[in-house]
Amino acid sequence: MKKILSIIPARGNSKGIPLKNLAKLNGKSLLYYTISESLKSELINRTIVSTDNKIIKEESKRLGAEVVDRPKKLSGDKSHIESAIQYTLDYLKKKENYVPNVIVLLSNTHPFKTSEHIDDALSLFFKKKYDSLLTGYQIHTFSWKKQANSTIIPINYDPQNRPNRQDIELSLYENGAFFITTYSAFVKSRNRISGKIGFYRMPLDTSYNIDTQNDLLDAKKLMQKLKHEDDDIFSVNNKNIVITGSSGLLGNYYAMILAERGANLALIDIDTKNSKKIKNKFNGNTKKIKIYKCDLSKPRDIISTFKKIQKDFEFLDVLINNAAFASKDTFHVKNFKDYEKHPLDLWRKAFEVNIDAVHICTQNALSMMKKRKTGSIINISSNYGIVGPSFETYENENLWTPPGYAVTKGAIINFTRYIANLYGKYNIRCNTFSPSGVKTQMLSKRFVQRYSSKNAFGRMASPDDYAGPILFLCSDASKYMTGTNLVVDGGWTAK
Repeated sequence: MKKILSIIPARGNSKGIPLKNLAKLNGKSLLYYTISESLKSELINRTIVSTDNKIIKEESKRLGAEVVDRPKKLSGDKSHIESAIQYTLDYLKKKENYVPNVIVLLSNTHPFKTSEHIDDALSLFFKKKYDSLLTGYQIHTFSWKKQANSTIIPINYDPQNRPNRQDIELSLYENGAFFITTYSAFVKSRNRISGKIGFYRMPLDTSYNIDTQNDLLDAKKLMQKLKHEDDDIFSVNNKNIVITGSSGLLGNYYAMILAERGANLALIDIDTKNSKKIKNKFNGNTKKIKIYKCDLSKPRDIISTFKKIQKDFEFLDVLINNAAFASKDTFHVKNFKDYEKHPLDLWRKAFEVNIDAVHICTQNALSMMKKRKTGSIINISSNYGIVGPSFETYENENLWTPPGYAVTKGAIINFTRYIANLYGKYNIRCNTFSPSGVKTQMLSKRFVQRYSSKNAFGRMASPDDYAGPILFLCSDASKYMTGTNLVVDGGWTAK
């Protein structure tokens, strides 16, 4: 077992805010936020506060941390944190013969960091075998530098050939929330950052640093806002969500709804056109949206795509198996009424995309979710997965419902039950969502009228009818729900 030590520097002297480390933020000290998250970490196994102040020392012990008394000479305005780290390490080695493998340096002035951030960063640190790691945020932005004469000059682009913002090289900004280094790298360099350096991305709203009274006031407002968001059980903010078939009508709508509410998205489709529109629309926020071109009928493509997703996102909260096989050959051939002549290749294609791909995507998602013992898998079925199609609705229409679609959508429902029962012990839930048909301009007036007459509301669905259900299944609002088929069909299957 690796010895992972967190060191929290907390000197008593501070120019901007007197006893800043004990300053109250929504009724709790800055010290509280850092110590509590360090103690909550599943990877850190020792938490020490380095301080020269008696009050901070007592508060630290009350909160559950150990304390190493820092000499006054290492606590002045010009003292470097590295000197406090070295003193703590020397003290522990001399008194206990304790030498950590890894040091996590936590800043008290960044109250929005969490134990999840710390553990995710440590996991990345070990995976990539870094010598050190820093935290920060990344944005696409036009950067400028102020000169001595008060004029400014561009840093990362030519104003005469102004590019689109999304085409600018991504800028990385250090936020100072915490640093990670191996013991050996620190001893060798005497610096928190050295050797092979890694970067852990944090959302911009968690990167806030408190230095002045105004910063503290702004942080209070931000924390109240975030607390309100956290209290929203339907929140998907900062969740990492994979959507297959993200360029389709509903898949693209799900992506838009989730992006609007702060989710990070991995969008998978063989046609990425509409997915790119989603990414471009939300490119200005701090959330991550990645697009993956993938033929879901090819297992190798799926496996390769999920390897990229794991590299880009590191962990996964939600998988939405939304993609379904659809082509002119499947839905727009009238002679499908003659089932005896249904082509075997189209039958097989439906199973490749609607079942096999769901199976492989789920396997890969589970391997990521299982590590964190949490996750939600949402399998998209249909009202035609529950009841037989209304064939008269399609009479004299250039549209049909192929047999492979109904059969695979029915199979999805029992696949969901299987996964739900097998992975419930890992706190991974698996549910089916069964919508009905959506009205589009491509449908004839006659078809819309026939289809609408089959449900209680007398109308076909619009995409926004499905916003609530998909948010519910993605969020903690459905945390005790698994193995269930959520039917949202306007009462079609109730008749």
